[in-house]
Amino acid sequence: MAVRRKVMAALCAAALLLATACTPTPITTVPSASQSLNRAPLTVALPEVPDDVNPAESALLANVYAAALNAAGLHTVVADSPSPAGTMISGLEAGDHDIVPAYSRLALSELSPEAAADPAADSSKVLAELKAALPDGVMELDPTKVEDQDALVVTAVTAEKYQLKTITDLARVCGQLTLGGSAQFKAKENGLPALERDYKCVPGGYKQLKAVLDTRSDGVVWALLRDDIQVADIHASSPAIVDNALVVLSDPLNIFPVQAIVPLVAGNKVGADAQDVLNKVSAALTTEELANLNRLAQDRQDGNFAEVAQAWLVQKGLVKASS
Repeated sequence: MAVRRKVMAALCAAALLLATACTPTPITTVPSASQSLNRAPLTVALPEVPDDVNPAESALLANVYAAALNAAGLHTVVADSPSPAGTMISGLEAGDHDIVPAYSRLALSELSPEAAADPAADSSKVLAELKAALPDGVMELDPTKVEDQDALVVTAVTAEKYQLKTITDLARVCGQLTLGGSAQFKAKENGLPALERDYKCVPGGYKQLKAVLDTRSDGVVWALLRDDIQVADIHASSPAIVDNALVVLSDPLNIFPVQAIVPLVAGNKVGADAQDVLNKVSAALTTEELANLNRLAQDRQDGNFAEVAQAWLVQKGLVKASS
């Protein structure tokens, strides 16, 4: 009996330790907040997003980081419009914005296009190369656990019918199936051309459809569910994958490059307190949570990204709900 009690005590302690490790540290008012009242607000840029990602995801990310800083008492605003392509880092240098939750390969492409174009480079390598290439005064903070990339998905019925687990499996029956996706996926080098070149997968047809996060009847998700198409290109951050029990086909040849999300900041404007807040948000942001954030935005018809960001922060226990 004594041994059993010791085992149970050890299991409880382990469970408590695990729960503590998974619980985000709440954001509280930081000491430098009183100074921010006399300073210009920090500006969070809307980052450039990869091809096929819903542009709304950019605003959601910017608002999440801004809402967290505001919860800490640091006056922060979100830029009115997206940064022009290729200006996320130069904008930090010029003082156009102070913070940008950047997609790693897009940010690296501003500094080293060849390194960014390597599809085999994993997230850690891209982040290391980005950090090394950043100009003086621009800092890379803790990365999120988001790994966003194109994904070829099928319904569970189609996966079972053709025994599909990988894109290699898909190549065996590719000519019998219709693939749906955007105009960008059809044309870009690491889209349909790479599928044909590396996997020898030539779909029987291709339907050009609306944005992957579009829930309207003419979107790619509904086309897949209606069996108008049998394969769809959907980004990993789409809530449609989980919500519809879609099967993601693995990509053993790595034709779809991974984009991590990492905050980049102007070091002379974003102090240690603010950096700590941003790192707390990044620690809670996974691929699944980015999909959840997109889901929250879909559920709110008014499109108020600030409210969606606040709701997600409350849901994650990072800030308290307004009384």
